[in-house]
Amino acid sequence: MATFIEIVEGANEGSRIQVSEGMTLGRTKADIIIKDPKVSSTHAEISVNTKDQLVLVDLESSNGIHISGRRVKKVTLLPGVIFEIGRTQFKVIVVEEELAINFEVFVTWRSKVINGVRQSAVVDGSASSKPESFSPALKLQFIQGIQTDEEIILGYGPRQAGADSLDIELLDEEAPREAFELLPGPGMVKIKINAVGRVTLNKKAVDAEILKDGDLISVGTTLIKVSYL
Repeated sequence: MATFIEIVEGANEGSRIQVSEGMTLGRTKADIIIKDPKVSSTHAEISVNTKDQLVLVDLESSNGIHISGRRVKKVTLLPGVIFEIGRTQFKVIVVEEELAINFEVFVTWRSKVINGVRQSAVVDGSASSKPESFSPALKLQFIQGIQTDEEIILGYGPRQAGADSLDIELLDEEAPREAFELLPGPGMVKIKINAVGRVTLNKKAVDAEILKDGDLISVGTTLIKVSYL
């Protein structure tokens, strides 16, 4: 039998990951990365108990592991068990070994966007706007905050960033639901800030600006460096 954990609530909802002894879960330094500001860098580890069952063990994290609102030190990964790490909720699923190869699924912002565009096309009969290329491509490098070391390469737009965005998700606790948009133009990219003051460009409150190499976008404690490729 193969054991999976499925994200039933939180970022990357719908993802299913096969787990095994020795694997770690965490926000940045782990085998399974959980994009959740309430999750520690290395939050928990999977071990095997005396009954040869997989067990998720808390690694002295700040917010722990919870089952039905109660904090626990460890969770035996039995079929149907639901547990929470930070704001992310998981469900344990066990399948036959021969089904495992086709059972693992990773749901990313890109797949959500593509699916959303398809659904909107069915409702409206056509996509609401035609994407245009960023030429040259744009790189967003997170150099401070919870998403430090994350990089996003953008080849087309428009793109939307925010706490609830299915496109560029901002995990900072102070991030607005709709933070900013990136709009294509000839040889450049324009930033349109939807939460003026809460989002700044080079420490200044602006409505819109043409982005230049080295520009810094600030959202809460998060700092994003802009560069063209």
